Amino acid sequence: MAEQHKGGGLYRNAVSFFGAYMAIISVFLIIFTLLLMFSFKAHSPYLGIFAFMVFPFFFTIGAIVFLYGMRRESIRRMRLGVDEAMPYPRLDLNEQRTRKMFSYAILGGSFLAILLAFVSYHAFLYTETVSFCGQLCHTVMEPEFASYQGSPHARVPCVDCHVGSGASWYVKSKISGARQVLAVLFQTYPTPIPTPIENLRPARETCEECHWPAKFFGTQLLQIPHFRYDEKNTPEQISLGIKTGGGSGQLGEYAGIHWHMITENKVTYIATDRKQQEIPWIKSTRTDGTEDVYISTDYTGDPAELASRETQEMDCMDCHNRPTHIYEPPEAAVDKAMASHFISRTLPWVKKVVVDALVVEYPTREKGHEGLQTEIATFYRNKYPEVYKARRADVEKAIETAIGLYDRSVFPDMKVNWKTYASNIGHRNWPGCFRCHDGKHVAKNGKVLTTECATCHTMPQRGPLAPLGAMMPGSKLPWHPMDLEGKHARTLCSNCHSAGYRPPNDCAECHKIDTSAPMMSMACADCHEKKFEAKPVTACKDCHPAPSGFHRKGEHPELSCMECHRPHAWAVSGRDTCLACHDDMADHNTEGACADCHEFRGNPAPEKARSG
Repeated sequence: MAEQHKGGGLYRNAVSFFGAYMAIISVFLIIFTLLLMFSFKAHSPYLGIFAFMVFPFFFTIGAIVFLYGMRRESIRRMRLGVDEAMPYPRLDLNEQRTRKMFSYAILGGSFLAILLAFVSYHAFLYTETVSFCGQLCHTVMEPEFASYQGSPHARVPCVDCHVGSGASWYVKSKISGARQVLAVLFQTYPTPIPTPIENLRPARETCEECHWPAKFFGTQLLQIPHFRYDEKNTPEQISLGIKTGGGSGQLGEYAGIHWHMITENKVTYIATDRKQQEIPWIKSTRTDGTEDVYISTDYTGDPAELASRETQEMDCMDCHNRPTHIYEPPEAAVDKAMASHFISRTLPWVKKVVVDALVVEYPTREKGHEGLQTEIATFYRNKYPEVYKARRADVEKAIETAIGLYDRSVFPDMKVNWKTYASNIGHRNWPGCFRCHDGKHVAKNGKVLTTECATCHTMPQRGPLAPLGAMMPGSKLPWHPMDLEGKHARTLCSNCHSAGYRPPNDCAECHKIDTSAPMMSMACADCHEKKFEAKPVTACKDCHPAPSGFHRKGEHPELSCMECHRPHAWAVSGRDTCLACHDDMADHNTEGACADCHEFRGNPAPEKARSG
């Protein structure tokens, strides 16, 4: 039998005991957490992070400490001369004790190897789960996770789009993720998270794993419920055909919206801002090799500097930039809620009241909930007390629904709401298509990039709200509630329907005119001769042929009416207008207005002590 060393095993020291204790406790905690995970029906992101990352990390640290303690003990014994140097343990299976220890080591080592392999594999799987991406970093990822849950891709794991298949992009994503973890730990992350994501994997390697843009889809019917901003919340439906088309002539026809796809036709562009909302340069290359370069007439920079910028090929994400993380504007969200009867359509003015309450910017989520409750309840309590008393339940349900819409689209901690991220699909609330198709992108040969609506969709039809899928008969209503003529016909949709705000009800609201001003009871056409155009206007003398009083004295008859009378306000008040010409009278009668003494209209001025 081999001589036993008087010092005993090298593990007999405080450091190794501590490491062994840490490792053993970690193993038991891993097993316990795994049992909890398998027993719970609902998945918990926190159990996963402890089972597959935190506890294995402590096990590894414990094992390292255990080995370090043995090495430290060996050096100590050699220095004191109390033991021989034993760089390697002796293994003699002829000894019963050694065979027993060897058997324990094999069994224990096999168990730990299997456990660690299981944990390591599931750690990899856990980093691919939705809960890891969306719930672990609760505050930072709350907007993305909340919008993801109600999106068309709610059943698609985050990594399928953000990482895709293959080891190379997995490694890239984890390297990038390490930087993001540090930003979360030290709270140095930006609010809101900037978009578009830099170095995003090309859409052809992710989106096109499920979608096939080259395939010809023809025209798809889109029916949008809408309720008017009136007391009856008049229900309407906007119907139009979306000409999706296809990107390959071999599979149907390269026409419609998907003509842009980089299958046979090719579109490249240059954006001058990070959010890719300003696109002054576009090149279109067709299947026959011909190409056109369009430059925006609004671009005033150096053409050489523009040409030196990096060009980008248009793909799915240039239009479908918010396919999952969708923050729905209040107007559209309330329309859907009313169409689904979550908000009663028969509550007077409920569309306007709820939308106006939602667009208010509240400092915190709690203040938002309080504000929505107060705004909506107060309106019905004060304006419609009988309705509030008889239909209290409907009002409370409208408030509850409004709070739900708010929670899905507004995140004050991250400074995110429906205005934060532009949506490029369409052009109602954001420029979208009009980033290029705005009538200002012109080629050298004079060709203007088309702004024709019918290129991408049929002209909208407005009619009564119809059951799902029902085709409307030929509508006699104009497609837009206000005639679009003159300048209004050239105004981009997003200028009025900006980011989901309630559009203006009339001219005064859009043009910021004080409705209490004199003459505002008149119609716009009483002065503006051409409908929806500022000029020409009716001459003032056509209505005021014989001005009197101060209008006929001095140099006043030779002045334009606009010199003193500001359009839409018209009435002159105070002293500033007069002092613009009569600055020498600045110290004269400083207490009152000029019209208090001077007879502008030929009427005797009111009795008042005149100074000077």
